[in-house]
Amino acid sequence: MSSEQAMGKLKTLAGAEAQDALLARQSAGMIKRYVFPKDTVLFGKGETRQCAYLIDKGEVSIIGNDEGGEDKLLCIIGEGELFGEMALVDNTPRTATAVTNSECEIFVIPRDSLYERVKGLDPIVSLLISILIERYRITRIHLPESVKQDKAGDFINKLSKHERMPEDVLRLRNTEEQRDLALKEMKMEQELRAALEQRQFFPHLQPILNLAERRITGFEALIRWQHPEKGLVFPDHFIPVAERTGVVQHLDRLMLEKACELLPVLQEKAGDQKLFISVNLSGINFETYDVVNSVRRTIMDSGVDPSQIKLEITESALIADPDQAEKVLLGLKALGLHIALDDFGTGYSSLGYLHKFSIDDLKIDRSFVMQLHDGSRSIDIVRAIVALAKNFKLNVVAEGIEKEEDIAALIGLDCDMGQGYFFSKPVPVDGALDFIESNLKKG
Repeated sequence: MSSEQAMGKLKTLAGAEAQDALLARQSAGMIKRYVFPKDTVLFGKGETRQCAYLIDKGEVSIIGNDEGGEDKLLCIIGEGELFGEMALVDNTPRTATAVTNSECEIFVIPRDSLYERVKGLDPIVSLLISILIERYRITRIHLPESVKQDKAGDFINKLSKHERMPEDVLRLRNTEEQRDLALKEMKMEQELRAALEQRQFFPHLQPILNLAERRITGFEALIRWQHPEKGLVFPDHFIPVAERTGVVQHLDRLMLEKACELLPVLQEKAGDQKLFISVNLSGINFETYDVVNSVRRTIMDSGVDPSQIKLEITESALIADPDQAEKVLLGLKALGLHIALDDFGTGYSSLGYLHKFSIDDLKIDRSFVMQLHDGSRSIDIVRAIVALAKNFKLNVVAEGIEKEEDIAALIGLDCDMGQGYFFSKPVPVDGALDFIESNLKKG
């Protein structure tokens, strides 16, 4: 499109308001994909900034002023281009006009959506982004020295008074809250690293039984933290921070070492009944092949039979880079280990994993087991999962068994193994040894 054509289009559309654009601007906090007809004015010069735009298909003309103040075609942008992004930083007036050259498919990104995504980030990253945006806003406005030297309030507070704008418009979010979260995150990371050095982490063991015979077949090792001040800390309180900071890899390695130490003790108690221990392996370990070498060293140093060690992974370990994940899985299986896919059914693409990846066991998430008796639909889902697993020659383990009726239903569905509070909660090593003894006596 020539400059003259662009000017003609702008004059024709001057003052027009595209209904789709208006709807998009009102989509508070939600990124939406719109189809805009040709010649739609997405925004005009002088309008208040409210949204940024990302082109999926089509072209958009950006029209501004030349040195003489006349309208001029500044550029034409196409697929993959982001424009109007300053709307995410401040709400000063637009300096140009954007018009679609053809039918366009465009993602509209409101300012509130940035807040929502920053809110979901690592607390430290969230704090840094918020502060950087606030400081950028401050540098764009030259505050008088009298305002700068005012001791009442922070810079955003001063800017709010000077510009007569609400603070919540200037702030990305509550930075005081962010500072608190960031400080807690950093303190937790330091505590985790110190706890690793001082060997404050240890496993609790939850029995896994053959459902038909109700006989012990193995244990899942679940990490616990014996904090010197807080006492026993459960993983929900520290694993998210450990995953964000990379500490989880060290915790995984420690739990594998502990499992290898405990296996001979448990096996001696079980006699001829061969047991296994399963250990959780975080998805971050699958980013490189290093985990295979680390596990190999641990297994060789311990001298345990690798066929008695299972590694439990979740779908998050597989979805980021499926080819890399399968390479790691094959390396781990070449060591003689077994692989279990944990929390099956809670992700978006579970069914596809069964034939793409080298998996031995499938663990049905507790949420499905808990709903077994809520209606035919729930039991049909579990039946389908078990049938699919059997078709791929996978063992099936049901999690979260809490009632006698759960066992009867799962046996009827041909489920192999199960674990849950009905049998035992996760217990220390002594409790696991007692469970083995009492269980085998019943047999």
